[in-house]
Amino acid sequence: MQVFAAVFFFMTGVALQFHFGQFVAFLGFGVDTLGHILSAGVVGTLLVRLQLGRWIDRFGCRRLWLLGSAVSAVSVLAMQFVTTLWQLIALRLASTISMAAVMTTVAVFAAHMAPRHRRTESIGIMGLAGFVGMMAGPTLGDWIFSGDVTSMTPYRVFFWGSALCSLAAFAIIFLLPNPVATGNPDVGDKASGDKESPPAPILRVVWQYWPGAILLVGVVFSMVFCLQASYLERLAEERGFQDIKVFFLIYCPTAIVLRLRYRRLPENLGRTRTVIGGLILQAFGVCSLVGITTEWGLVFPALVMGAGHSFVFPSMVDLAAERLPYAHRGMGTSLILAACDMGNMIGFFLMGEVIDRYGFDTCLWGLAGTLILGAGVFAFCRRGDVIRKRRFPQGAITR
Repeated sequence: MQVFAAVFFFMTGVALQFHFGQFVAFLGFGVDTLGHILSAGVVGTLLVRLQLGRWIDRFGCRRLWLLGSAVSAVSVLAMQFVTTLWQLIALRLASTISMAAVMTTVAVFAAHMAPRHRRTESIGIMGLAGFVGMMAGPTLGDWIFSGDVTSMTPYRVFFWGSALCSLAAFAIIFLLPNPVATGNPDVGDKASGDKESPPAPILRVVWQYWPGAILLVGVVFSMVFCLQASYLERLAEERGFQDIKVFFLIYCPTAIVLRLRYRRLPENLGRTRTVIGGLILQAFGVCSLVGITTEWGLVFPALVMGAGHSFVFPSMVDLAAERLPYAHRGMGTSLILAACDMGNMIGFFLMGEVIDRYGFDTCLWGLAGTLILGAGVFAFCRRGDVIRKRRFPQGAITR
């Protein structure tokens, strides 16, 4: 329960940053510059992502979680004092790296909490806390910016709110009893599998256990997050309505209800089919954003995209993580999240450029087409895996 609360508070702070684009506009920068800032922030995450996995495998989740929460709070607070674009980029870089550290530990923690056949379900249940945070963050942001936004005051409240959420997560994990003492060494201060032996080289492990096409799913899936995290708020502003909370108040409960109701779907239907269906739903939801002119036009896209998210993420993470041995499970989780970082970097940059030059509708059609293409390539590659399984049973992967 404490871990669930910590994830909720941290994700509330992350989701509050969905209004970060409004602060960039307040400083006088355009949508294209916003894309450049966000893409630059993801670059640092990519550089350290696999190293985060190694640190988790060696030192455990708890230390990385505490460090990530602390860095997140400090970097967000410092943003209110920036005077140059480069300072803003540097702080955004620190913020995204800290977010990556925490979210990687959450995924590994959830995977370790359940037996193998229930691992996808465990990851999904832990993600419910994130969905609740995604409801609270944008709603809090809409309230903060509901009045005068021409002064610095609401932005100071905005940054302090996000920082306090990270500090609340820090306090909960810090006060949590040491998991080593409760029989869960893999999520404690040090993973038991790495006490004696030195860690294997990262590149050798990645090369030996390459997850394959599921990484493409991580790339295209995270591009939808780019839309929700930054450009949805700018879309609303351009179309003449300010609030985006309706989207997340529909999106998150939909994802929560479906994840609880169909928590065994990956086990019964198969993770591959679950991922493909979720990507198609997200593409349909992105298409339905085209041409909306009121806040209530966000309701149907939120329903469909929330359903897609609930199906894709747990199966995607589990498919990637299972390809690596247990001792390297942190690195496996980091690898799929690195693919998501790559999608964020590409998405933030390209979507900002396309919106600036051709408008939001062109960007939305392009994103939907990318999702469909990604689902098709993934289905084709997984079919090839099935064929190889029949020919070479000992070298095949599970569905």
